[in-house]
Amino acid sequence: MTLLPVSQVVLRAAQPLPGAVDLPDFLTMIGKQAGMVVGVARMVGEIVQGRESAHSVRLLELEQRCEELQRRHQTAARSLLETSSGVEDVRGTIELLNRAAVRLFQAARGCQQLRAVPAEVSRRMLAVVQAAAESLQHGYGRLANGSPTAESDADDAIASRHVLGSYRVLALQELLAVECRDLSRPTGGVVGAPGARAGEATFWFAELYGYLNDVAQELAGAGTILKKWSQRLSGAACEWAARTDERQWALAHRCVAG
Repeated sequence: MTLLPVSQVVLRAAQPLPGAVDLPDFLTMIGKQAGMVVGVARMVGEIVQGRESAHSVRLLELEQRCEELQRRHQTAARSLLETSSGVEDVRGTIELLNRAAVRLFQAARGCQQLRAVPAEVSRRMLAVVQAAAESLQHGYGRLANGSPTAESDADDAIASRHVLGSYRVLALQELLAVECRDLSRPTGGVVGAPGARAGEATFWFAELYGYLNDVAQELAGAGTILKKWSQRLSGAACEWAARTDERQWALAHRCVAG
């Protein structure tokens, strides 16, 4: 048996989502916003690694596009709330993705100091955030295109906060080891002089981690909502398929009996 697309079938099932008739359009919009977060994370990585300026025109233009997209989505969400009930998750997702982008821009503005953090540490943490946003973008795209299964994408986004935490432990151990070596190195005849450079790196690493941890928390929140949507749509699809099978079986039985 061939199922019709979710946008035609699942959304007609027994109330899989409040306001679901409008959800596919919103999934496309939200997917674009998640894609914008991916772009911001990628640019922050370029800035931290010195390949892009924190004062570049590209960064300013990207921030302006994010703000414009956010305004359009908020207007659309308010319009939907006037005609539908139970769509708070749509507005909540928009807010979560917006806050993630804002924190990334804040990280970008502090990148002159954040370059004190080892490039590999920065690259790995930003890669975690970027991958989480990409998973959300992919999940929204799957639902918008008719597939009810986006739980694995949602789980990847949710897990990002824990993955980021593991990098924090490893990076701090490495940075503290460097600082201890500097502290034990004679400087100007005095043993134990502070290792200013290592201490600075540790401080700015904590700053960068604070930004990215906030981003990961926001993306994990969006992932939780995405997982709920996927589970509801999957359940509705299974229910519709079961009912269709029952109708087809009954029709075949009548034909045979006749």
